[in-house]
Formats: sequence, C-alpha cells, structure tokens
Amino acid sequence: MLALRNLGPFAVFSIFCMGLLLSSSISFAQEPEESAREAVERDLRAVDERDATQDDRLDSTISFERVLAAPDDVQLNLAYAREQIAAGDLKEGSATLERVLLLNPELGQVRVLYGLVLYRLGLLDRARFELETALKNGDLSTTVRTEAEVYLKKIKRQLRTTHGSLIVTTGVEWDQNRNQAPSSGQILFVDIPLPAGARNGDLAYITSVQGNISHDLGFQDGHTLNGEAAYYRSNKIEVDSLDLDAVTAAFGGTWYSGRMSVTPRLRAGQFWLDDNDYLRTLGGEVEVIMRWRQDLNLHLVVRGEDEDFRVVPNFLAAALRSGRRISTRAGVTWRVSPTQSIRVEGLYMDKKGETGFESYDRYGGYAQYSRLYRRGAFTQIGLWAENSDYDASDSSFVSVTERSEWLYRARVTAGAPLSFFAPGLSMPKAVSDINLIAQYEYETVDSNITNFDYNTHKVSLLLSKRIAF
Repeated sequence: MLALRNLGPFAVFSIFCMGLLLSSSISFAQEPEESAREAVERDLRAVDERDATQDDRLDSTISFERVLAAPDDVQLNLAYAREQIAAGDLKEGSATLERVLLLNPELGQVRVLYGLVLYRLGLLDRARFELETALKNGDLSTTVRTEAEVYLKKIKRQLRTTHGSLIVTTGVEWDQNRNQAPSSGQILFVDIPLPAGARNGDLAYITSVQGNISHDLGFQDGHTLNGEAAYYRSNKIEVDSLDLDAVTAAFGGTWYSGRMSVTPRLRAGQFWLDDNDYLRTLGGEVEVIMRWRQDLNLHLVVRGEDEDFRVVPNFLAAALRSGRRISTRAGVTWRVSPTQSIRVEGLYMDKKGETGFESYDRYGGYAQYSRLYRRGAFTQIGLWAENSDYDASDSSFVSVTERSEWLYRARVTAGAPLSFFAPGLSMPKAVSDINLIAQYEYETVDSNITNFDYNTHKVSLLLSKRIAF
C-alpha cells in the first residue's frame, strides 16, 4: 500500500509517456534544403551509376565559368548538378538539371533525379509530373524505375488531404526496484520508523499502440484538423498491483501564421491499476511553436486537466488525489545538423488535490540530445530534474513535516531497423523497417521523508513498427 501510494498521478502518466516515447523513432522538423544532402546523395548514387562512370574525365570541382563556356555539354552540366546537390544547394542543382533536360528531354535517368530533387524541395506536384513522365517515356534501368515508383507513392500519399499512421510496440522492461522500496530500508508510520519491505525487482511485458490522423483543411497556410489515440499496457510478473493499462485520446487542430503555429487540443484519459478503475482525466492544452530560424524552434505548452482518482484495493485513499492540475512547459529545439538535435525544456506544475498533502507545486528541467545515423539507426540521451513541494504534511507518516523532494532521471535509448543488422540480406519491407530499441534508465528520488526516498535501474528491449496510411 505504501509503495502504491508513492505512485502519484504524474508518475503514472510518466510511465505511459515513456512507452509512447519508445514506440517511435527520432524525427526532425527539417527544412528540405538542409535535410536533403545525405538523402539526395544516396538517391544520386542509386539513380545515376551509369553516368557516374562516364565523368571520370571531369575535374573534381567544376567552375560556373566552365559551364557557361559549354552550355550544350550535357555530361558537364550533369556533373555540375551533382556537385551542387552534394553541397546542399538543391535549388541551383534543380535549375541545372532542368537545363540538361531542355537540351535532351529523353534522358529518363536525369528526369528521375530531377523529380527526386523537386521532392526534397517540397515541390510535390512538379516532382510527381517529372517522375510520371520518366516512368511513362523514359528508358530506365530496373533499379531506377523501382526508385522512381517508391518516391511516386510517397508523393501521392503526401498529397492526400487526410493521412495518418499507426505505431505498434511490444517488448519487455525490467525494473530493479518496482515497488520503490526506500533506500534507507525504513518507513515512517505516525513518526515511528519501521522496517521497509525489500526491493522487488520485476519484469514487465510492454504493449503500446498509438495512432494519429491529420486532415488538411485546404487553406493556403496549411491549417489542419488532427486527432490521436493510444493504448498502453504494462503487465508485471511479480507486482500485479502495479499492472497498468491506459487509454488516451486527443482532438484538435493546427493553425499557421507566418513562422508561428497554434495547436489547441481536447484531451481525455482512462487508467487502470491491476484491472481496477484508477484514474480518469479530462482537459485540454494549447501548444504554440515559433520557428525562430530554420534550425531553431521555440515552443510553449499550457495544459489543464481534471483528475478523478478512484479507490482501488491497494490504495484506499486514492480519491484524495482528485482535483485539477495545471502545467506549463516551455523550451527550445536546436537542430545542430541534419542528423542531430538538442531539446531543452522547463516545467512548472500546480496540483490541487482533495487535501494539502496531495497538493503540490512542481518545477524542473529536461534536456535531450538526439542523433540519427546511417541506415536508420538512432540514439537519444535524456536528463530530468524535478522538485516537488507539497502543501501540507501527511499525519499518517509524519506529524509536521511537509514533503519536499527532488527527482533525477537519466535515460539512454538506442535503436535501429532490423535491416541495419543484416545489410547484405534482402528482407521484406514489412520486416526490414521494424525498429529494435534498447533503453537504460536510472531514477532516484531525494526526499525529506524516508518513505519516498528511493532509486532504481530500468532496462527495456522493444520492437516497434510504424504503418503509414
């Protein structure tokens, strides 16, 4: 009972969010010109291997003056376009490719490359036209034709007004101290120190399903309606009283104005502990994102929720936690490079429960470094620090001391698609893009009341699959 009492609403919600975090790979909100270099270089090698062998006679660096002196030299212009693309100058590269096609419209391989560059620039209608023309009229190799068809499907999917995705995750998690046994080995009961229960290491089976859908409203600015729903289950082997099921849903829209976007959402959630109705939430939030620079975004999220806790067999005082909770998160995301980002965020939360010892003010900070590697591998390193000050003492533990504590957490996540581990093996698409994700987490709470002072190590191993529709 004491261990479960330590599992507050924020902790329950944090466990759920951790599952959702693991269920998706890292994504970067990159501008096309900045994110495209590596992808276009890869596409260039796949699309144009035949022509690459013909350009050995050309210098490694081609001057613009040399191109001006020989505007009808197709191979020279093509080599010049390659250099522009490799340097990340996609707009100039597309202009050079367009000039090559004006000289010789029958170059199907070049037209496919031109379509891929237009795709990276976000010019989807033009990219679709070029790829469809190449597939219809061009003399393409099997490799190039396959590449063009893949990108044409991507373009058609992106041009739809409604699209969504489904992320399915399953795996295991081991927690060294699942019951959050105090580090001191003692608990207080009416100011009297008593022996605490031993740490209970436990394995849990994790299942997570997350879906989202977005509908373009047809405005030039790109306003959308969007919704999401998620289910999470953590089934413990030993501590069944902490078996957690959670269902959450949100609906809202995103409105754009220049560099700023505003997203209001309605949110609702239902949580069960050991198959018992434990918590219902209802509220909303507003998220504001300011794209300060192409590599720097600022964000602000304000959320308010009403939390309705229910009495469960292992926590007869759960209803005392019912009440409203308001939180504010603000931070910055810096895209260090096309494959690296740093996110820093501050948090303030105000919770008002039925009693003072279930009401608190919380503030803290969070930092995360994310990186993508070749062939889809990724890593994340996250650090948390949060302070919670409660409004009144709980006389069942101590008579006068108001609870105050710091929570510290460090997490390292690494993942890669299954194709990463077998580069020479041909896998079906349905299998090759399944992500294998491993995570280690250390968490410690430094509390002025020994009942809540604990630390634990957690290790997770998960498989995650994303399906777009």
